Amino acid sequence: MRKFLQDLETEVSHYLELALSFILTVAMIFFAISLISDLAGFMSSRIDNNNLFELVLGRAMSLAVGVELIKMLSKPSPGTVIEVLLFAITRQLIVDHPNMTDFLLGIIAVAVLFAVRRYLFIQFDDASRMIIRASHKIKMVNIIAHVKIKAEKDDTLRSFMTRKLEEDEQTISVGSIVYLKNVALRVEKMHGESISRVEVIRGIY
Repeated sequence: MRKFLQDLETEVSHYLELALSFILTVAMIFFAISLISDLAGFMSSRIDNNNLFELVLGRAMSLAVGVELIKMLSKPSPGTVIEVLLFAITRQLIVDHPNMTDFLLGIIAVAVLFAVRRYLFIQFDDASRMIIRASHKIKMVNIIAHVKIKAEKDDTLRSFMTRKLEEDEQTISVGSIVYLKNVALRVEKMHGESISRVEVIRGIY
């Protein structure tokens, strides 16, 4: 019961994030249209060209940060968090014209973020796991686990795992893993020589 409630809470929070990202998407579309419609007014105004460019650039960069935030909410991962921070810091450096000390600190922050993304991210560091009966068909697994496993039309998780492990010349036993794009399949339990449970691990590369 506790596990069910935890899964339900996670699922509800996921849909709330999607709803919030949808609201932000509508807002971003509105502000993008507003920016385009204001361009004619900007061109006819007496604002200095440099100030006009900075004004448009500031609003455009704010929209870019908003778009990255939407990506982070709709598909949260360490990568999207890093991208949001990169856009936010870049906006501060380009638009706000900080003093030399703040500018240097901003450059260091950008360099650190690039280093984190390059060297500290590991495969499946944002993984979510689910144990599924091996008798389920791959089509059903894709729906249940929110993955996109490409397989034969009538493949079950058992037949797919068995074939992949044999192709990789791996022993079919508890703990054997098949790596696919953005997902890993691990043999969780066996009944004799047949796979009975598979752990589906979703994550990022």
